[in-house]
Amino acid sequence: MRIRHAVAVTALSLGLLSGISGVAHAMPEGPAEQETPISEEMRAAGYGGVIKRSEVISRAKDWWNRKVPYSQSSYAWDVNHGKKYRQDCSGFVSMAWKLTSSRTTSTLDEVATRISWASLEPGDMILRNGHVKLFEKWANSAHTSVWIYEEGNTRDDMDHETISIQALKDGGYAPWEYKKIRD
Repeated sequence: MRIRHAVAVTALSLGLLSGISGVAHAMPEGPAEQETPISEEMRAAGYGGVIKRSEVISRAKDWWNRKVPYSQSSYAWDVNHGKKYRQDCSGFVSMAWKLTSSRTTSTLDEVATRISWASLEPGDMILRNGHVKLFEKWANSAHTSVWIYEEGNTRDDMDHETISIQALKDGGYAPWEYKKIRD
């Protein structure tokens, strides 16, 4: 009995039984990359600068429409072919925010401010240690469920789905706003 229990616990911790447990597991992200110096051309194109919420969502929808696959080592062009970003969760948010490099979940908070759940607006991120989702909009008038975009894992690739705020809180997520985002 003890061995069977140990095997089940190990399999769950490795995500092998995630379908049985109902727990969704995101893949770890790719390596941190050097911050790209902002050239005059990149600055003129708006990389690393102020961005409107509508542009963030438009950029996210572009990867969704193109079904950019999840990868920790591959890079994909953004909507205007101005820059390539890593195809994992944090690379996706970096792309949507038009950052100068693909950040990681441990560095995205450096360019963002923690906000309340009630303050979520399109283009904000929902971050936990090791994974990040992009908030699109509220899924209901009670504001208990949200629509998100994310690069989830190699099985699901790009996701666009609803999830409850309670599930996000239970998963250790918190809402953040990019410091240079505007309405």
